[in-house]
Amino acid sequence: MDMQTSVHSVIDYMMDFTMIYDANKNNIYLRELKCLEKQIEFTALPPRDGDLFVGRLMEAPIGFLPQNNCGGVGYYCDFNRLKTMLTLDSLSDEEKSKLNYLLEFWHGKTTNEKIYKKYTDAQKQNLTHGDMAVEPGSGFPLYRMSGAQMDPSKLLEKGICGLQDECRLQKEKNVSFYLALEGVLSLLQKICLNYAAQCRKLSAQCNDHIYRQHLREMEVNLCHIAYYPPQTFWQALQLAYLFFIFSGAYNYGRMDDYIGPFYAYDIDHNVIENAFALRLTKSLWSLIIERKNTWDARIILGGKGRKYPEYADRFAILAIETSRQMHDTLPQLTLRCYNNMNPEVYQKALASIGEGTTYPILYNDEVNILSVKNAFDVDTETAEQYVPFGCGEYVIYNKSFGTPSGAINLLHILNDAIYGSKSYLFEKADSFEQFYQSYLSEVEEMVFLLAQQEKLEYEVCAADAPFLFYSLLFDDCFSRAKPIFSGGIRHLGGTLETYGNINVSDSLVAIKQLIFNKKMIPVNELQDALRRNFKNNAKIRPLLLNAPKYGNDADEADSIAVKFHEDLCGMIRNSAEKVGLDSYLAVIINNGMNTVLGLTTGASADGRFANTYMANANNPVGGMDKNGITAMLNSLVKLRSDIHAGAVQNMRFSKEMFGSLIDKTKLLLNTYFLHGGSQTMITVLGRDDLEKAIKNPTAYQNLIVRVGGFSVRFVDLDKAIQLELLSRTLY
Repeated sequence: MDMQTSVHSVIDYMMDFTMIYDANKNNIYLRELKCLEKQIEFTALPPRDGDLFVGRLMEAPIGFLPQNNCGGVGYYCDFNRLKTMLTLDSLSDEEKSKLNYLLEFWHGKTTNEKIYKKYTDAQKQNLTHGDMAVEPGSGFPLYRMSGAQMDPSKLLEKGICGLQDECRLQKEKNVSFYLALEGVLSLLQKICLNYAAQCRKLSAQCNDHIYRQHLREMEVNLCHIAYYPPQTFWQALQLAYLFFIFSGAYNYGRMDDYIGPFYAYDIDHNVIENAFALRLTKSLWSLIIERKNTWDARIILGGKGRKYPEYADRFAILAIETSRQMHDTLPQLTLRCYNNMNPEVYQKALASIGEGTTYPILYNDEVNILSVKNAFDVDTETAEQYVPFGCGEYVIYNKSFGTPSGAINLLHILNDAIYGSKSYLFEKADSFEQFYQSYLSEVEEMVFLLAQQEKLEYEVCAADAPFLFYSLLFDDCFSRAKPIFSGGIRHLGGTLETYGNINVSDSLVAIKQLIFNKKMIPVNELQDALRRNFKNNAKIRPLLLNAPKYGNDADEADSIAVKFHEDLCGMIRNSAEKVGLDSYLAVIINNGMNTVLGLTTGASADGRFANTYMANANNPVGGMDKNGITAMLNSLVKLRSDIHAGAVQNMRFSKEMFGSLIDKTKLLLNTYFLHGGSQTMITVLGRDDLEKAIKNPTAYQNLIVRVGGFSVRFVDLDKAIQLELLSRTLY
């Protein structure tokens, strides 16, 4: 399809979708179902040569998704794309008229806009709604329903028709709801049959007799899963992936547990050989990579609470090998480690990490299960089903939802209290404790506004749509006969992304020591230095830089980091009850926003220059951990992990640490986990790889680094983020 035809077809699709939306505006169940039918018909792409799975998808400028690429939730319209299309010379007057109609129609009708209309005056005045990469601010609402970690086991066990039968049996509880779920299952069935027809057509045209046979097998698989539960590893992977991609979910759950039995059976009964199983997983990984969900695409392996640990571990080894051979930035393979786990899985993981894949990410069940139990206030059995998603936020597998729909720049708030519009808080403080409490009060006001935003987003989404794909597989939705955000989900919570945490604690250390205790810097001189970004004052910045810094196992700095961490996480957690959520928890992660937000944040009292990156999550400011890896890890474990919903611990190790020093590295990681380390994301590098990659990017195309909650090819990063990575200590 050429570009001109594509634009014409996109306009036709958008008009059709819009007419369907308008015609069914009085029935949210039927509206979503009919809109999904039109959207999937248009956005589903055929398989490409060599694919062993179907399920490619594009994103239209208008549609319905829990989370989309233009920053919307639910019913969305990418107004900028439509305005760009209006500038095309190839469009007829009629098509331009249609685009203008669409722009006018969707104004005020997107789910995003419906949420904003219900904001309080305080939210409108204090939350920053523009581009966070451009506009400075403290609180940023994020419009999305991300974080669905669904278990497809029920679908794989009963099949599409089996779930349709269940809908019919339950129908009297809520007729509209179950009819819509039955309709979604019919849509999934239609998708399978359409893809089967495409495979049949492609096989008739294929000259490669081996791939022609694969296409025929794909056709058989798709026809089978359209009506019956999957019987093979290949069929189970295909059905699960189709559900995930068309539901709009970006993460793939505990794949080893729901796929492991199919894999083990097929290998043990000679249905397939392991070499072909590896080929299948590599083909699936390729589709996941192409989705480009950089900050998501989690596949969870290992951990307590699995139904089939033996079979699951066998698949886990295959999955790790797949990621090792693919050597790409996705999927975000995640391994939950625990005492007495299969040592072969752990050894395989370390070997893969040592080759520079950055995967799998390692999580410590011995710490995290108890932490999740306390943070979410659930029992141990429930806590065993914790799963990270996105950049590291936790939810309870198939039983909770906790979209991160807000971000807070803690350093911006501190700067405002020191030398910005609230500088009187600093100037009038008689003691460090008085100033600290004033600062916390400012943070608490912003936290409350963002917690309100979280609850409001759920309420508007619930009124706007039942989110049928999500409501189908979350167990409690089905049994309660309620859509996910209308009382269907068991635990409806939220998370708040926090940035600048360690810059704040280091700044507070410097203020306490140099302003209040030793009185080495007058208040007005510090304010002037920060406003001027340390220009014309050569004395103050060295004093700030030389103040104690978190990450060196020194109590003077770490104690303030611990106190701020606990005060912050506590106030966020306590706000859940105020707004009516089951939980509202901090996530101390990094998805590059520590750099993005830093670029609009002024100079800070830790000695940081204005408009430069902030520290990565809970990690020390780059280069400030000067007492070695053991001291740094000792600082990390002081920050409680049972009062938030996830934190990122990034570590950079030299190749020697995973080569000649591997035994010491194992001991180091084991000791870190034993002393309370909750997780680690490891990048293994040559000592000067990053410097060489900046100078000669062509030669380092395959250098993958862990930025924070995601991995990326180093040469693809913005220069500012490259410099932040370069600042981190390499051990």
